[in-house]
Amino acid sequence: MVNRGENLPVHIAEHFKGGDGEVFVKDLTAGKKPANVRVCNEMVLLKNSSIGFHRHDGDSEIIYILEGEGLYRDGEQDMLVRAGDTLICCSGESHSLRNELEQPLKYLAFIVTE
Repeated sequence: MVNRGENLPVHIAEHFKGGDGEVFVKDLTAGKKPANVRVCNEMVLLKNSSIGFHRHDGDSEIIYILEGEGLYRDGEQDMLVRAGDTLICCSGESHSLRNELEQPLKYLAFIVTE
């Protein structure tokens, strides 16, 4: 199966996971995911937008930063992340991601179930 990028719809999620602003979400699978894949998205955070702090239970998330920089909270630790970084949040852990810069923060997000 091939999903052409130009055919994949983008939707806007407001206050995603309790975060600020809007998140642009493109489902890269067009809804046809393998059984243990819950999310396979390209996501974009504009300035002052964020994914709220949330916990993963029964699934894990891998994020790969494509463009920009952001502030990542991994449990209780805040750190600057940038293009080329991989972020991993395993089941039982919590995290958030915020863009405070003018340049959009673009990344791939994969959530897999246990």
